[in-house]
Amino acid sequence: MTSSMMQDLVEDDAQAEMAADEADSAQAEDAGASLVVRKKDFVERVALAAGVKKGKVRDVTEAVLQVLGEALANGESLAIPPLGKLRVTKQAGKDGDLLQIKLKRIEAGGKKGEKTDEAPLAEAEE
Repeated sequence: MTSSMMQDLVEDDAQAEMAADEADSAQAEDAGASLVVRKKDFVERVALAAGVKKGKVRDVTEAVLQVLGEALANGESLAIPPLGKLRVTKQAGKDGDLLQIKLKRIEAGGKKGEKTDEAPLAEAEE
């Protein structure tokens, strides 16, 4: 395969991805969603927050999303602070899996009834 043919394939893939992103954006707007964080943006944010290269973050993100998807597909509940507790409330599967997820967020102060005004066990340097 020549380099010009490879470049044409890459450009075709990029155009197809852009069209899919535009369709997803239009669909999200129709559904009333104002902001959508795509996986690419999510990976970039995590890489920036963790100070890790995007390639490594991308690999870990793929694994995390795979495990989360499998757990939810199996009807398992997930307790993942600070995100919260996720559980499947409804499953349907005519043309594909449709999972309705309930997310219960824990307040920023920690768990209900948890004491947060005590001194930490270790100093900041430790």
